[in-house]
Amino acid sequence: MLTTHDWLDLAAGSAAVAAAAAGGLAYGAVSPASSLFGAALTAPRNPAGGRPEITFTFDDGPNPEWTPHLLNLLAEHEVKATFFLIGRYAAAERGLVRRIHEAGHLIGNHTWSHPNLLRTGDKSTREEISRTNAELEEILGGPIRYFRPPFGMRRPGTFRIVRELGLIPVTWNVIGNDWKVKSSEEIVNRVMRIEERNRRRGFATNLVLHDGSHREPSADRSRTVAATRTLLARYRQTHRTVTLDAWNIQSEG
Repeated sequence: MLTTHDWLDLAAGSAAVAAAAAGGLAYGAVSPASSLFGAALTAPRNPAGGRPEITFTFDDGPNPEWTPHLLNLLAEHEVKATFFLIGRYAAAERGLVRRIHEAGHLIGNHTWSHPNLLRTGDKSTREEISRTNAELEEILGGPIRYFRPPFGMRRPGTFRIVRELGLIPVTWNVIGNDWKVKSSEEIVNRVMRIEERNRRRGFATNLVLHDGSHREPSADRSRTVAATRTLLARYRQTHRTVTLDAWNIQSEG
């Protein structure tokens, strides 16, 4: 027969298991590195004996004010990037979407309205992604290959839906927090600190910055542009800058 102490021990054990399970699910939903809810393209190991690699990605555009500044800056440095576009913004800025594409940059799907997919059911998730795909493919006349979940959030079925729609889910291993910091210097210092940590561990860097905002299509991204200018100059001589398609074979196996 169980004593009071036995029941208390069982209750405490059950609570610990529940807390651990909840923590695991939270990690799976939030962490860019987690594969608990399905694998995603993040960043491979740097090539042995070669220069470390970095890819620049920009979320939440297109932004009619600041995306053109970024395009000019990237062209000056002869760097190609990936732009994860919000579908409803792309529909309003079709000419800018074409300009991104014609400059040789990759374009990815960032949903139609930027919802938190942790709270979005399978039907709505599929509609958000498929509607954006249809819009982007109509504008560009070709297939879209990459998808990044807004906020990095997902639930157990999210990446399954992404792959069923023919897309590769993408996360990151450096984020500049450029939507909330007060200066471009803060963005640069954060990126360089985390990039160095990745490099010490042997990994390339998949960097997220923002040319837009899910709250305001013409949000001020002057700090992001200034930080990008500094980072491009900083890494030009020391790193190999690539786009995501350079990593597919290495990262999906």
